[in-house]
Amino acid sequence: MKKKLVSTLLCVAMVSSLLAGCGGSGNAPAADSGSDAAAETTGAEDTSEADASGDEAAADSGAAASSDYSGTVRMLNFKPEISDAMQEVAAAYTAETGIDIQIETAASGQYESTLTARMDSSEAPGIFVVENVTALGNWKEYCRDWSDTELYSYVTDQAYTMQEDGKVLALCYVLEGWGIIVNSEITDAYFASPNKSTEYTSLDDLYTFDALKAVVEDMTAMKDELGIEGVFGSTSLKQGDDWRYQTHLMNVPLYWEWGADVDINGPVPEFNFTEAETFKNILDLYLNNSVIEPSLVGTKTVDDSMAEFALGKCAMIQNGDWAWNTILNTEGKVVQDDKVRFIPITTGVEGEDKMGLCVGGSQSFCINSQLPEEDQLAAIDFLTWLFSSETGKNLVAQKLQLVTPFSCMEGAEYTNPLFGSENEISAAGKTAYPTTCNLIPDQTWKDDFGASLLMYAQGQKSWDDVVADAVAEWAVERDYTNTANGY
Repeated sequence: MKKKLVSTLLCVAMVSSLLAGCGGSGNAPAADSGSDAAAETTGAEDTSEADASGDEAAADSGAAASSDYSGTVRMLNFKPEISDAMQEVAAAYTAETGIDIQIETAASGQYESTLTARMDSSEAPGIFVVENVTALGNWKEYCRDWSDTELYSYVTDQAYTMQEDGKVLALCYVLEGWGIIVNSEITDAYFASPNKSTEYTSLDDLYTFDALKAVVEDMTAMKDELGIEGVFGSTSLKQGDDWRYQTHLMNVPLYWEWGADVDINGPVPEFNFTEAETFKNILDLYLNNSVIEPSLVGTKTVDDSMAEFALGKCAMIQNGDWAWNTILNTEGKVVQDDKVRFIPITTGVEGEDKMGLCVGGSQSFCINSQLPEEDQLAAIDFLTWLFSSETGKNLVAQKLQLVTPFSCMEGAEYTNPLFGSENEISAAGKTAYPTTCNLIPDQTWKDDFGASLLMYAQGQKSWDDVVADAVAEWAVERDYTNTANGY
């Protein structure tokens, strides 16, 4: 049997410990070593001693090592929301080093198929991304060992690596949180209104589904007074834009079905959708209190719904801290930066009042070991420059808005207000949901579940059929994925 890929990535309970090594100023997230997770990792040595010597060389890394390189560094970016910012990064690197870099962004939900196509071409990327252990299993033969690199020396904890047989195959590069994003200027107006019908007085009261539902439905009744078209932005169930629901929203019911002790780096567990009704609770709340009718959700994209939020057409939207770039760059934006906050996703499960946001290390970088050595080294040099040079660090913090697990990012100035909100929820003692959604068997299941949700929203499929199909297909895809991964 194939040896299990070693990674304790995403196993951290609190936001503050998840955002390790990324201390800075302004709204930078809090730092923590995450040592409990590191103690469970095997086959790797602590890199703390290497940090000090590595930091001294950070400013000069990358450019000098690649000064004689005349090829092209290619990268396949996973995150569409930073596509434009990645082009700024590429231009800055070329300006400083003279090295050509081409950064392509895969369409939403199409990363694996795009990566497969590019790997079979003459333009195979030197840098690619894996989202979880299953994806790494698909590509491990293409992964160069990071062990002898400067960037690996900056990793604050082995929890942010994926390893097998003593080789470091992937480095986590972004730590993220998601929940319900709120325009508190609108909710504050609701809480202050003499016309409201609930007794709730602040967002701090909305840690149960009953409270959230009461406030949302009352806000819908008062939407003219509040100056909004709906409480929630569009539930984007268009194919390729449905990941907020078929993946991120599923994180919550999966956690409650399997419990806190599930091994999120192990085999895909059985799934019975025991929390189908609580999932339906929050989905229906989104659909029935939106800026659009449920029948139109198949026409809407993530960008559409984020624009609705940025333009003040709605008060809430489910998404993550990565969405700040989209909000910030929306033409005509009216939402005030200091009024953008998080509240957790609630569904009606007992004990949810003690829970916070969903948090985790969402993607990891790999270096294509099938390319010529000089191309591999040039790719590594680029990433080292990105996270350790002054130019690169500023781009990561200000343009890409990525919180990273690299010690060399210390001191970077972050401006994303959602980072501060994450810290507030953590400081209130709330337990973060781990990324149990990383155990969803494959993209096939996600796509088919998203299609079922669309049909349900449009009145073309019963909820019972949605649940039955999700459970039946999970069993099939689970067997396929576990077998492929040696379980």
